[in-house]
Parts: sequence; structure tokens; C-alpha cells
Amino acid sequence: ASKTRKKTKNVAEKSVSKKTKILWLVIISLLTLVSYYPSLDNEITSWDDEFYLNTNPYLKDLSFDNIKTLFDFDTYYMGNYHPLAMVSLSVDYAIGGEDANGNINPFMFHFTNLLLHLLISLSVFWFVYALLKKFNLAVLAALLFGVHSLHVESVAWISERKDVLYSLFFVLSLISYVKYVDYQKTKYYIFSMLLFLLSLFSKGQAVSLAVTLILIDYLRGRKLLNRKVILEKLPFFIFAIIFGLIAVGAQKQSEALVDEQGYDFLQRTAIASYAFVVYIRQLLIPVNLSAIYPYPDIIHQTIPGLYYLMILPAAAIGIFFFWLLKKQKKEVAFAIGFFIVNIFLLLQFIPVGSAVHADRYVYIPSIGYVLLIAILVMKFIEKKPKNKQIIFGTFGFYMLILSGLTFMRCDIWQNSETLWKDTVKKSPTSVVAQNNLGSMKDRQAAKATDELRFEDAKNFRLEAISDFSKAIKGKPDYKNAYYNRGVSEFEVGKLMKDTGYIQASIFDFNKALEQDAQFADAYHNRANAKAELGDLAGALKDFNLALNFKPDEAKFYVNRGVTKGKSGDIEGAVTDFNKALELHSDEKAAIYSNLGKAKMLQGKIKEALKNYDYSIRLDPKQYTAWLNRALAKQKAGDFKGAVSDFNTCLEINPKMAEAYYNRALLFLEMNNKENACNDLRQASELGISFAKILMQQYCK
Repeated sequence: ASKTRKKTKNVAEKSVSKKTKILWLVIISLLTLVSYYPSLDNEITSWDDEFYLNTNPYLKDLSFDNIKTLFDFDTYYMGNYHPLAMVSLSVDYAIGGEDANGNINPFMFHFTNLLLHLLISLSVFWFVYALLKKFNLAVLAALLFGVHSLHVESVAWISERKDVLYSLFFVLSLISYVKYVDYQKTKYYIFSMLLFLLSLFSKGQAVSLAVTLILIDYLRGRKLLNRKVILEKLPFFIFAIIFGLIAVGAQKQSEALVDEQGYDFLQRTAIASYAFVVYIRQLLIPVNLSAIYPYPDIIHQTIPGLYYLMILPAAAIGIFFFWLLKKQKKEVAFAIGFFIVNIFLLLQFIPVGSAVHADRYVYIPSIGYVLLIAILVMKFIEKKPKNKQIIFGTFGFYMLILSGLTFMRCDIWQNSETLWKDTVKKSPTSVVAQNNLGSMKDRQAAKATDELRFEDAKNFRLEAISDFSKAIKGKPDYKNAYYNRGVSEFEVGKLMKDTGYIQASIFDFNKALEQDAQFADAYHNRANAKAELGDLAGALKDFNLALNFKPDEAKFYVNRGVTKGKSGDIEGAVTDFNKALELHSDEKAAIYSNLGKAKMLQGKIKEALKNYDYSIRLDPKQYTAWLNRALAKQKAGDFKGAVSDFNTCLEINPKMAEAYYNRALLFLEMNNKENACNDLRQASELGISFAKILMQQYCK
């Protein structure tokens, strides 16, 4: 049998020159690269990217010990066991690094995702060519796979590195297995097994490869119940089961594998059928794509009648598949079977996440679709050879449309704002999209605050509150939306000096804690809100609860230290600030400033000045440190140095009322009434009422 197969292979290869193969591989590459080119200019989105890049504790460490930790079977990250994908992100970071402002450079991550997609597209060509020995068919399948718009999510989203990485090893493993079946050489079997393991270490979704191998055996006419054929599959199925259990464990730990919607089995079947049919429609006509396709009516757990109706076409496709098997329509049966086998576990029979279906789920299953389309095109040409040019022209036009849709879809993934605005527009009932849109506006508010654009910051926060409220309306037990709305309300309350917003934030933190009594960040922010309202004892209690659940969070110690200082426990404040400095923190400048303030309250002026110097050296734009150092210098009798620091503080933040007021007091102490009165006037206009009293006394 192997000799016959080898002879067939040689005949097929002679019919297509090497030059022709190279030419078409170049064309496939160029069309794929052009279609996805906009993704190279995309930013880091707020959907998981920040966790995989900005806060990923493993990202910046390529040491052997760190890599070993990632490969430990109990090391889960973001609800996944995917050590190889994590290592690949670290390699990208090592190459691309950070920009001049210390922000992670996204280009290398996007470049690698696109490179992997290109390699997969070329691998699809070699897989189909090895499988069916039909060059034109392989070209059509690879072209369709390379430019398809439904793959944008897997390519343009940095967090889906696991998707494209596992897929590359998946297809290469299939190619090796085809070679093993054709030539019966053990090395190809070993290659296939090793590549399968690499795929599993990239993403648990690779488990479906074990069943896919049976389809290859069927296509090749092997006896599926033959002892040798069964034993060949045994290691693949053992690894699939092991990694499948690991994947389920990872999802459970992250709470992603939770039947939040509470749908019964019949409803699940209807939802799965609906998703199955929608995937086929999206593969044919990829329009109105969205990052999230939410469950219907998650409050009452009902689904539209359309979902139940979709059981009929889904069942019909299944019946048609078995009819093809019976009639030995092997090529078409293989293509449809490939799609069914690789999409089945992703049809939400076991609920994962908050979406009915997702574009990324169809990445590998779509190989079955592109193969089916290629087969049908070639069969149509065989029946209508005179219409060959028209058929190829129509296919080419379809490719151009897909390429254009892909190009535009990549722009939707440009940044968080473009992504979530599009998602809310396409899926207005998606509570996750509403929550993420609010979070994006919250980040815009934080940036505006850093840039002293306080009116913009207030408006962004109010918009965020509106978005979070919409999410809560759609899901009244949405913990994260309550928490996020509470954070926005607290910040607005501080900015507007409105205790009503701060009290509202406490209500929202309480609601979040009703859903999760171990929500450390909710305790921490409720503590901040209580401290702002003057409830220092209640704040300290909440800080302690937060630290019980997150004992290594530096900012918890910092804010507890500030509250201890306000309550008169200066020694306790110093202890907390020192503890925060021992921990990894990006806010060391602020910590040193707070430590300096505590030393001031202890009367240790020299130590206070030393800490302020550290703070300013770490962050010269931190205006509060300049203000505090000015006050320390004033107390030490260095009036000239104090005036200089007040001046610098106001250069950075010209609207800081406290700086004008304290500089006015210094000028009064220096008998400089003219400058003092000017500063008192500024302080009064910025809201310090006591400045008016001093103006009446000194500025007649």
C-alpha cells in the first residue's frame, strides 16, 4: 500500500512544477499579509491584553525557573493552562520591549500573531495537498483560510496568541500523521505526537486532534477497528483526556466554567444548534461580526423560538454527514466531519464564559469549511469545464470581498474604544461589552486626571457610570459592574467634592461583596470611601479585610498607612509605608512622599526631606511631593527653598489650591504681603474658603 501511495504522490508532484508551487505560496502569503496588515498598528486592548501583558507576573522573566513554573500542571493563568503561549509572549516582550514612556510595545505581539497566521495558512495548503494530492484544491483552501474575516479575532487580539500557536502545531501534527499513514515511517508518527503535545501545551482546545486522526484514517480507507490502528490512537487519546481534564480544572479555578445562565439541557441543545448554524452562516457571509455574542435573556433564562428551530438544520447536517459516510463520499464527508469534530466541544453544551458563540472558536474548525468550499468549486469545474474561468473569477471576487472585510475588521480591533463601541453597537444586550466600555472610559478619565484635565476626567467618569449602570440593568448580580461603578462614583465624588457619589460607591461595593465575600479590591475601595467620609475606624477594618485576602498588595498598605496617619497612629503608618516599599510596586514615588509626610508628623524633618527627595527623583512630575517638601523646608527655616518647591508644584499643577494657600502663608511669614494676597486670591477662587478670611485681614 505504501509503494502505491508513493507512486501516486510522485505523479501528482510532476504535474505541478516547483516554480508554480512557489508562485502560489507567495500569492497566498501576500493576500494574507495585505488583508491583516492593519493589525500591526493596533494597540493593547482592555480585553485580557492588560492581564497578559501589563500585569502578567511571568511576562518579563525568561529564566529557566520561570519557564519551569509555567509548565507545572497546577500553574493556571487567566483560566487556561497554556505555558507555551505564555513563553511566546515573553519572547515577544524580550524582543519588542517598551517605548520611551515605559509602556509595553504592542507591535511585536501583533507581528508574531500575524506571522503565525501566515504559517498556518501555508500549512493548510500543505495539509490539503498531502491529504488529497490536488494542487488547485489546496490553493483554494489556503487562500480562503488566509483571508477569511472570521479569523480576525484570533489574529488581531494579542490575548489569542494561544489560538494561533496551538493551531500551527495542530495542523503540522496532522500533516505528519498523513505522512505516517502514507509511508508507515515511525519518524512521522513521532513527529505527529510531539507536535500534538506542543499544541496541547499552547491551548487545551487541541484535544480534538485525537478524533480528527480517525477522520484521516477513514479518508485513507484504513480499517478503523484494526488493532494496529486503534493502538496508534491510544497515546493521542490519553494525552487528550489528560489535557482536557487540566483545561476543565483551569476553567473551574477561574470561575469561567460556571452555568451562570441556568439553562436546562433542551435549551442548551437549542443554543448549541443555533451557534452551529450561525458559524456556518458567518463562514459563508462574515458580516455583523462582534467580539461578544451574548446569551439571550440571562435574567429570566429564556431563549427565542428561533433557537429551537435551529435544532432542525443542525440535525439535518448531522444526518447528511452520516449519509455521506454510508455512501463513501469520502472527501466531502471528511471536510464536514472535520468541522463538526473540531467545533463540537465549543458549542456550549458545557458553558464557558458569557457568549453563545465566538469568532475565535471557529479558527481550526474552519479548515473543514474551506476544504469543503474548495472541493465544491473543483467539482463544479469538473461538471462545467467551459465555465472554468467564470467560476475561478467568481471565487476570486469572493476572495477580494473577504479580504476587504478582513482589512476593515482589523481596524475595529485598533484599540479598546473602537472595539467596545463596535461591540455595544452590534450586541447591545452584552453586559460584558457595556462593562468593558465603561472600564475603557474609566481609563480615559485616569489619563485625563494625570494630565490635569479634570473636567474631561469628570465627564469620562460620568459616562462610565452610565455604561456600568446599563450592564447592571442587564445582569443585576454583575459583581464586576457594581465594583467598577463604585470606583467611578468614588472618583467623581472626590473630584466634585460630592459626598452623595461617595455614599453611592459604598452601596455598590456592598453589592459586589454580596456576590463575593472575598473580593479584596472591593474591601479596599470601600475602605477608601469610608476614609473620605471620615469613618476612619470603618476604613481600617475594611483595609484589614482586604489584606487578609491579598496580603502582598502594596497599595493596600499605602492607603491603610494614610488612614492610620489621619487617625493619629503615625508609627503604624510608617510601618505600613515601609511594608509597601518592600513589596513590588510601581508607585514607589507616592509611597516615599507619604512616608515623608509621616516623618513630618513625627517631627523628623531631616528624614522627611530625605524621603521627599527620593520621591521627586523617582517621579519629578508628582506635584504633591513638591508641595510636601516645600512645607518641610518651610518648617526647617529654608524659606527660599520652600518658595522654589511651591513654584515647581504650581508649574506642574496650576490649579492646586492647597499650594497657593500654603505659599501665601509662607509669604505672610516672610512679610511679603503683595505676593501673599495674590496667592490668597487664587486659593479663594479655587475653593479654599478660609483664604477669604485671611484676605480681609491682610489684603485691605
